[in-house]
Amino acid sequence: MPVAVRFMLVHGIVGFGLAALFVGAVLWADPGGGGTLILRHGGVPVIALLWFFSGLTFGSVQIGAAVMLLDGRDEGPRGGGRRMRAPQMLLPARAAAPARRRG
Repeated sequence: MPVAVRFMLVHGIVGFGLAALFVGAVLWADPGGGGTLILRHGGVPVIALLWFFSGLTFGSVQIGAAVMLLDGRDEGPRGGGRRMRAPQMLLPARAAAPARRRG
């Protein structure tokens, strides 16, 4: 799996885990009676939607923060033992001018 895809998946899963903690905290703390309302009248579909969309938000923020915290250093080439050749010098050449027409 490419490094960039694995990077985004791992940090996206971390974001969805944080969203699960967030939804659990909302249901447990019951701010403004929202948790009670969700549990009595909404049930599992509302909790699943809240978790999914919170997960998208938290996952996006997690990926963005992880990208911003990269140190910017590349690991360098991993394979091959080829050596870089010196660039070849380009020598100036005379261009032939077209013959003048008399007329």
